[in-house]
Amino acid sequence: MKRVVLLCLALSLALTGCAQGVEIVPIESLSPEKTAANLFSAQPFATPEPTDVSPSAARIDAAGMTVATRINPPEGYTRVYAAEDSLGTFLRNYAVRADGAQVLYYNGEIREDAQAAAVLDVSLGSRNHEGPAGAMARLIAEYLYSQQNYADISFTLGSDFDFTFDTWRQGQTIAVDGSSVSWASGGEDSNGEENFRSYLATLFVYISMSTFQEDLEQVEDVDGDEIRVGDIFLGTTADGKKTALMVADICQSDETGEKLMLLVQGGAPAQQLHIVENPGNADLSPWYPCGFSADLTTPDASIAIENRYRYKNFA
Repeated sequence: MKRVVLLCLALSLALTGCAQGVEIVPIESLSPEKTAANLFSAQPFATPEPTDVSPSAARIDAAGMTVATRINPPEGYTRVYAAEDSLGTFLRNYAVRADGAQVLYYNGEIREDAQAAAVLDVSLGSRNHEGPAGAMARLIAEYLYSQQNYADISFTLGSDFDFTFDTWRQGQTIAVDGSSVSWASGGEDSNGEENFRSYLATLFVYISMSTFQEDLEQVEDVDGDEIRVGDIFLGTTADGKKTALMVADICQSDETGEKLMLLVQGGAPAQQLHIVENPGNADLSPWYPCGFSADLTTPDASIAIENRYRYKNFA
């Protein structure tokens, strides 16, 4: 009789528990591991919705601190071969500022409308001297200096003065009278970097787009003469200022052979050199097709295909 009463009592408790939605757990399951397994059923994590990442953002490696390590080619493209001592390798290894750095003017103000994929790590003087021509001359001169090719560091000043670092480093400086420029004694006799920087600072004061163009040779066969690293495009901005952009890198499609390029520019007022975005093609930006057949459209200018030049000592 007692066994029947106990059985009824257990059945009553079980029915009551079910009615109240309480799970009855067998005694033998109450080890720490099994209790957790039986009392708590893990809820699957919600699968996150895929987020859209722009192709250009995917090509930017925030950890990279050079042009080549910051900006990747588009998928299916590979950087073209560049010799160790080439301008291409020099520019690929050029240091860039931290990801997200903004383009600064010479006075430290931010250029709010700049469309820059990367900002080169250059220090501007505190005066408005290093315009578009000076920015291009800087890259050319720094590369040649890195190769100890002092004789080829040469730019026209004034009407026809050949301002060479090879002469400057032998203790010469310059005297300027209007558009007339001549050598004068009193400089520093040194190949050192400080004297080279002094040469550049002087160059920036007197170089202009018109004198710089004297040091360039126009590419005559724009279809047959392939674009090279170091080629320079000359154009005019929407507000009428002359500008210049240099081809800083080239990559090639593994499948079709199509080539793309990166473009670097300075500007006026004097501002930090930067790799420009491609506003016309988000799928490629900051790369531009080398095979464009009409105008080259950059954030600041539209440049005719025939306005491609090479520095005289690179031609």
